[in-house]
Amino acid sequence: MKNLKSKKLYLQVYDELRHYILKNNLKPGDKIPTEMELSQALGVSRNVLREAIKTLEILGVVSSKPGVGMVVNAFSPSSLSTCMFLNLIDDKGDLFRQSQEVRKVLEIGFAQQCFDSITDDQITRMEDCVTAMESFEEYEDFYDSDAYFHRSMYENLDNKMLIAFLDSAWECDRSFRAKVIEDKALRIKKHRDISIALREKDYEAFMASLIFHFSYKYKINPPETEE
Repeated sequence: MKNLKSKKLYLQVYDELRHYILKNNLKPGDKIPTEMELSQALGVSRNVLREAIKTLEILGVVSSKPGVGMVVNAFSPSSLSTCMFLNLIDDKGDLFRQSQEVRKVLEIGFAQQCFDSITDDQITRMEDCVTAMESFEEYEDFYDSDAYFHRSMYENLDNKMLIAFLDSAWECDRSFRAKVIEDKALRIKKHRDISIALREKDYEAFMASLIFHFSYKYKINPPETEE
């Protein structure tokens, strides 16, 4: 275990500010004390305090409101999941594998709800994505349609955390997916089979196509080496 004394001062202040917000049950829009008040109460310099507050801002916990000061924000699952992936970004290529594993569990876990509640409009938009994929040559174009295809499947489940996680996962592994070696025809087939099963209201076929989609083993292009 690490010696707590080694923890950077601004992170200690960050922890104290989080505890202050929780202990006082501050709600979205509530104001936190001024820099001078906090600096005096915590016994730290304003520079240290500002680093801690900046961390809270990055995480979406607080924000500066003109004419008011620093206020508590409403909970944002998007901020939470984005920050989580940013903290993992140093994992390089392995992040792609990890995000695929978690996406598989989530998407298959929500498959029944998706199947029971999906609308014709959603399915039509998914079919449009497949049609668009057939005309793409560049992976970047395919990538955007792929992301929209999956988002459309789950957007009416009233689960902001799920959508925020999926959006963040897609953005975070964008650079890694460009290195994926996958046959274009297979890419299209996997998505077409999912949309066909939903259109025909065939749950078994839907689950089979979804499981295959995430069971396919991708190959990654080796990194380029300098001559």
